[in-house]
Amino acid sequence: MSGTFEALQCRAAARGRSAPPLAAALPAYFVAFDVLQSDGVELLSRPHRERHTLLEDPFTDHALTAPWTL
Repeated sequence: MSGTFEALQCRAAARGRSAPPLAAALPAYFVAFDVLQSDGVELLSRPHRERHTLLEDPFTDHALTAPWTL
């Protein structure tokens, strides 16, 4: 079940004492590839490079490391 959508659903539904062991056994990651809106402003008309910079800024500003990945 590891690495499947079924595993993600199982983990998302976990509550109470079952949640921490499932989180350890079935780690989940969020990956963002683009910023479509920021501070209520729609950014789709802006160049992709400009939008990607908005993803890079928190990594630079806060020296984010694993498990954060760009």
